[in-house]
Amino acid sequence: MYSISLIDRTNLGLALVAGMQEDLGLDVGQRYTIIVMVFFVAYIVFEIPSNLVLPKAGAANWLSFLGAGFGAILIGMGFTTSWSTMAVCRTLLGMMEAGFLPGCTYLITCWYTRFEVGKRLAGFWLMSVVLNAFAAIFAYALTLLKGTHGLNGWRCKRPHFLWIFIIEGAITCGVCLIGRLIIVDFPHKADGFLKPEEKQFVIDRINNDRGDAEEDSVTFERILHHLKDWKLYVWAFNLMASTLPGYAYSYFKTIILMGMGFSNTESQLLSAPPYILAAATTYLSGWLTDKYQIRGPVIAVHQLLTAVGMIITAYGQVNGARYFGVFLGVGVLQFCIPGVLAFQANNITSHSKRAVASATCLIGGGLGGIIASVAFKSDESPYYTTGIWVTFAITMVSIVMTLGLDFYFWKVNKKARESGRPLEGMQGWYYTL
Repeated sequence: MYSISLIDRTNLGLALVAGMQEDLGLDVGQRYTIIVMVFFVAYIVFEIPSNLVLPKAGAANWLSFLGAGFGAILIGMGFTTSWSTMAVCRTLLGMMEAGFLPGCTYLITCWYTRFEVGKRLAGFWLMSVVLNAFAAIFAYALTLLKGTHGLNGWRCKRPHFLWIFIIEGAITCGVCLIGRLIIVDFPHKADGFLKPEEKQFVIDRINNDRGDAEEDSVTFERILHHLKDWKLYVWAFNLMASTLPGYAYSYFKTIILMGMGFSNTESQLLSAPPYILAAATTYLSGWLTDKYQIRGPVIAVHQLLTAVGMIITAYGQVNGARYFGVFLGVGVLQFCIPGVLAFQANNITSHSKRAVASATCLIGGGLGGIIASVAFKSDESPYYTTGIWVTFAITMVSIVMTLGLDFYFWKVNKKARESGRPLEGMQGWYYTL
């Protein structure tokens, strides 16, 4: 379900090169930038409220409602005739998608122990990476509808179909309605899925690992208390530095490829191969970080390689080198998102803090989208040098913050082992580096 939503969110660049720019006049001023940015404003505002609703509404009910909602809005985008209407639809899309990734992360991390969650989140993210590889090919296939019964490959004059949006929106609605039947709630509520003894086994495992299998009460005071933890904002910045290049590539890589002289068709098809490398590195790194119980340094290496890839993309002297930059950037970047989410989840205890922390972390992810939409200026196409250097600088700061946080955790763990003092209220629990 999330994989479909991510394709829905990032298909804007594919629709742009398929004819949307001319039809909606997105080459005027900063209209395309506005359409990209308004999604993330709504996305940021509604993340924490959505995660607080999730336990009360039930995971299956809430996640399927959100999924069907953003699928319906995407279909509605298939009837837009102006850029301002598209901006309104994108705002509504951000509201509905705001709770989906935080909710899925929250749910997954409540089922597994700390050193099982890395490969689970990587596997969860892996599906979206694989589907992203085929999103460009699928979008290209939809553009072949151009001329069929008078329809444009991304829209027609009446009944206003924007094929890329409307077909992917219909698929989203169908998948999310089916998801309502198969999503399993939190372990302590999984009566229809687990036998009583199985449920108790899962709860005991979580409690032995970190002591937070059951929900604690969520109050305004408790939320404020959780938000005072400075570490949440380090992870939010880490995720911002991870999603910034991710969204930049999603929205602008087809334009970058066209700037190399490739045709619309070639640009869409060449967008796919880097995601195959991304799928392999995402799961392999997720598995390794679980096996060796380390997160921060692996994230830092991936972020560094991503930054190098973006510099090559901007300043490569030949198309082969620039495409290698795209390949490297996209290929190593994707692990950073589940990696940061696992890093954060490993160092959080209690249900209420987990809900707040995952949403806060992903607010940083939304900020990355806003920065990408502003820094990658349309008048700098296809090199986007300002966006590249903004991304590089933020990535370098994130690497320093990640390694600094690891050093802090190492010092705190060392003191706790020497003194026998419990951390986060749990004897024998230590921060994950």
